Amino acid sequence: MSIAPPYIFGASVTGSLHIQGGLPCQDAYLYELVSDDLGVIAVADGLGSVPLSDLGSRLSVEAAVDAAKSLLLHTSRDGIDLSEIPMKMMQAARESLDETALREGFQLNDMATTLIAVLFGKDCIYTAQIGDGAVVARVDGSLMLLSGPLNSEYANEVTPITCSSWQADLSSAEARSGAEFLAVFTDGCQRASLLKTSEGYEPFEKFFQPVFSFAAEIDDIEKGEQELKEFLASDKISEYSEDDKTLVLAVLHGQSDERTDSL
Repeated sequence: MSIAPPYIFGASVTGSLHIQGGLPCQDAYLYELVSDDLGVIAVADGLGSVPLSDLGSRLSVEAAVDAAKSLLLHTSRDGIDLSEIPMKMMQAARESLDETALREGFQLNDMATTLIAVLFGKDCIYTAQIGDGAVVARVDGSLMLLSGPLNSEYANEVTPITCSSWQADLSSAEARSGAEFLAVFTDGCQRASLLKTSEGYEPFEKFFQPVFSFAAEIDDIEKGEQELKEFLASDKISEYSEDDKTLVLAVLHGQSDERTDSL
């Protein structure tokens, strides 16, 4: 028997290039089901070119989720605008990095990282994003790219949250109702999950249909996360990217179109 929604689970794996170089996984994720109808997710990808990127990504997701939980648990529903929560998560993450750099004597840019912050409720999804990675939802049976990487003039050009002008490159999105599934992931998953067209990116049906079907049928979060980790580390996904990979899935209301016991 599958778990009753809503629920969230996720996994990260270290990319083959990082394994070969003896580097840690520079992705981080954290999620929390704050109540029976509200959940928050934060996913970060530390920039591989800086020395403390794994610390930056970890601190960012921790600060983001802590800020959301504090607001949701200590403010009445009437007194809070849910659409503002992801932006407040981003701000809390940046403040945490600023404070850590000052306290420890680090250079702020040595902790450079991307960040995606998501809040979902019974009839809403709100996102905020800086850098690459993406958020894909299935809404009324159709895939929707809620938030994704910006089309850049230069390959691998990313604005991290540690950049002085980060707020100018911050993007936000929302979906009001009908969302069944949600996927939040770093750029290590992009080539497998998104198709690049002349107009931008769009979700790849052959990636998300089995992934969401699998998510709908898990009967144990820990087991689901292990299977998801094995999927991300598999040859069929690794052939698309040698980078770290993180994928967080949320089942909001949906049932799969067909049963898929494993990925």
